Amino acid sequence: MIRWIVKIILFPISLLLSILTAFLTFILGIGTTILYFLMLMCIVAAIGSFMQKDVSLGIEALIIGFLVSPYGIPMVGATVIAFLKGINEAIKSI
Repeated sequence: MIRWIVKIILFPISLLLSILTAFLTFILGIGTTILYFLMLMCIVAAIGSFMQKDVSLGIEALIIGFLVSPYGIPMVGATVIAFLKGINEAIKSI
């Protein structure tokens, strides 16, 4: 009996987490695409810098390119979404 009351109380939170997860996944997909193009531009700029013998600027461009690549900033977003999904699944399993 208490289990059903807890489920009823936590249902709005679970619904909110489901909607938030779907929205954040959509935004992450768009943001990752934009950052992918930015990463490509950074890599091209780094190659140009190395060809012009400006090694420090090329290394900086490569570091920025890595941060905006799918293994950089978007991975933080994916981790947050996975954390929210885990909380939502824990609420649903009660």
